[in-house]
Amino acid sequence: MSRATEIGHFLRRLTKMFNITMNRDLKELGLTKPQMIVIGTVYMERKTIGQIAESTELSYSTVSGIIDRLERDGWLERTRDDSDRRIIWISKTDKFEQLKEKLQFFQESFYEKMLADLSEQELDTVIHSLELLTTYLEKKVEEKP
Repeated sequence: MSRATEIGHFLRRLTKMFNITMNRDLKELGLTKPQMIVIGTVYMERKTIGQIAESTELSYSTVSGIIDRLERDGWLERTRDDSDRRIIWISKTDKFEQLKEKLQFFQESFYEKMLADLSEQELDTVIHSLELLTTYLEKKVEEKP
């Protein structure tokens, strides 16, 4: 197995472990992964359905349906723009903060607990390696048209 293939293998394993943890937490809250992706887009600021569709690369109708369910369940809310009534903003509700508290991978302590048994030197090695790989792959992605 080539080193590049080995790196790909480890990245898939890490992604799988992250997804298992995330799916377990989401299931407890009654949320799906697409719903979580939509919720994540309005985490920092409100957005329109069109902006959410663009950033998630989902169709407008798909995002609208997801938002319908999230609004029904109290995670998000729609509000009309004060200056242009045609614009409808999607924003988080107070219930949203509960989400952050319950999802392990949103908590800083999640990684602290997961990596607690690694030495400082091992953590430095992991950080350096991830930084190197991320920077390298970002450059590769930017090169592609």
